[in-house]
Amino acid sequence: MDGWTPLLRGELLLTANVLFGLFLGEILLRLGLAERLLGRFLPGLERLGIGPVVATALATSLGSSRAGAALLAAAHQEGRLSDRKVLWGTLSLAFPGYLRRWLTTVTLATSLAGRTGTLFAVIILLRSFLRFLLTLILMGRSAEESAAERVPSHRPSRGLYRRIVVTLPWAWAFYALAHTAVPHLEQFLTELLGGGFLLPPAGWTITAAGFGHLSASLAAAGASLSLGDLSGNEALFALLLGNSLGLVTRALRQNAAFWFGLFPKKLAQRILFCHFATTTPLSLITLVAAALPLLIGR
Repeated sequence: MDGWTPLLRGELLLTANVLFGLFLGEILLRLGLAERLLGRFLPGLERLGIGPVVATALATSLGSSRAGAALLAAAHQEGRLSDRKVLWGTLSLAFPGYLRRWLTTVTLATSLAGRTGTLFAVIILLRSFLRFLLTLILMGRSAEESAAERVPSHRPSRGLYRRIVVTLPWAWAFYALAHTAVPHLEQFLTELLGGGFLLPPAGWTITAAGFGHLSASLAAAGASLSLGDLSGNEALFALLLGNSLGLVTRALRQNAAFWFGLFPKKLAQRILFCHFATTTPLSLITLVAAALPLLIGR
């Protein structure tokens, strides 16, 4: 039974998060907070392609991106948001949520890895901001959709209960798959990261630590820098590589199952695909930029 305990605990926590999120989204939508709080700013926001519901979700995500996603799911269920608005709106929520955590991140990075850690934190913030701008651009502007956000559609609603019955099994299945597969994927990548290409062994240790927790990779980087095992450029590349690979496993482990619990299966699949489609190119750009000094110096 011990082997099943973490999975069952995770499934229960996922279920509680999905149910809480769905009920919270319904309540926020019923209270009409979007129109009440943002009435003065709606014309300007709509010119940027951000309607009242999406704007409220973005504001909500400063505290919890999952609460913001739940609001979008409730609006989508009522027909007030199109699939496209929900898709890019959901992906845009990551940046406001990260802003709240970034001060802690940069403080930790600086204290553990000095100037290299500070530069790493700044690059991660810039990368997140560029992705945020990209999602807003892709969300686009549609006057018809923005107007529809104010007035609920007359499309019949399946009801909260029926939505839970449809979405929760997919969330459970995806979480179980991620829970089983992701540790093997991390182990495979850890074993793969061991050669001497670009980095000495200490650098690959930092990269492998990035799968676990940010503080672990930063601590390893700080130790290697202080001992002279790595240069600043090598430590920065190792930190960015570990963070980029960790984005994949964290998305599968933490976000994907929650999206499957909130949204219809096809929409959740699109959100997951577009998540990787927007994070991967930016991650590759930062990795190539960080690798250039290492390649030139060889």
